[in-house]
Amino acid sequence: MRSPGPPRRERRARGAFPKATPGPGARLAGVRGALGGALGAALAALLLAGCIEVPPPPPKPPLEPKDLKVPEGVGLEMACTPTGVELCFDARDNNCNGVIDEGCGLHTGILQFTIAWEEAEADVDLNVYDPAGELARVGEPTASGLMKDRDCPRVSGECQEQNVENVFLTEGEPARGRYRVVVRLDKLNDATAPVRVRLSARVGQRSYSMALDLSPSPASEEKSVEFTL
Repeated sequence: MRSPGPPRRERRARGAFPKATPGPGARLAGVRGALGGALGAALAALLLAGCIEVPPPPPKPPLEPKDLKVPEGVGLEMACTPTGVELCFDARDNNCNGVIDEGCGLHTGILQFTIAWEEAEADVDLNVYDPAGELARVGEPTASGLMKDRDCPRVSGECQEQNVENVFLTEGEPARGRYRVVVRLDKLNDATAPVRVRLSARVGQRSYSMALDLSPSPASEEKSVEFTL
């Protein structure tokens, strides 16, 4: 006679247990491990990028006037000849540093246009038009930043009995396009014609200069210079 088997409760106790489900702590540890691996990979990528030499941006080309148009028979002085210290109110870059009438109370900028003449009786005007065709006026900068800071001669005495006019770029980069510079004999008064006027222009770090002869006639009362930036 076969002996009875163990009770059902005992057989269940001896059977295989179901697979344990990981608890919250184990799951959190797994997430931390995955995040740690991702952060480590990102850090390694940053370190590797730091070792790669990034070339600097190419330097900006220097400002140079192009398609220059000067009056017929007028010689353009492009090379500066040092003559010593800077002289005031002669519309020249005497020390060849690119600034016209430096230290003489005239404003300067990356663009500067200056005229000077010896005949105190003559009234000569410097008119500079920006690429939009806007005229630079005293105390009123154009949309591109050109402004006149000296309009002589004046009865008020602010010109200190100097015959000079000056236009400059107040700030920022100059507008690209066609510029027009007009030198006009407004009134001869008691001066003797022709009136010799020195016109100089600073474009970037270089200065350009020329001498203009003006007379009270439709053909010679004004001379213009044009260039493109």
